[in-house]
Amino acid sequence: MNSIKICKISEIPNGSVKKFAINDREITICKINQKIFAIDDNCSHNEASLEQGFIEEYEIECPMHGARFDVRTGEVTCLPAVSPIKTYKVEINDGVIELEI
Repeated sequence: MNSIKICKISEIPNGSVKKFAINDREITICKINQKIFAIDDNCSHNEASLEQGFIEEYEIECPMHGARFDVRTGEVTCLPAVSPIKTYKVEINDGVIELEI
């Protein structure tokens, strides 16, 4: 797997998300409680962008139909989604977020 540098950890405020286009994929980086998580940007229910979703604790809610996912595991925590979303391994090196893709 390749490790790809995304951005400085300081570029993403705590409690927020930011979408990046990486190798023909859209990946959303979430910063929650000063921890970084990386997920596929598209909701598995209707492919809405999760970047526009609402963060509560370690869950992100799809803005379209309210499906919820655990950003740590990608698991569905609330219907209407039934399939999990992909998560990516995150490493922080010298203040820079890197993902294994």
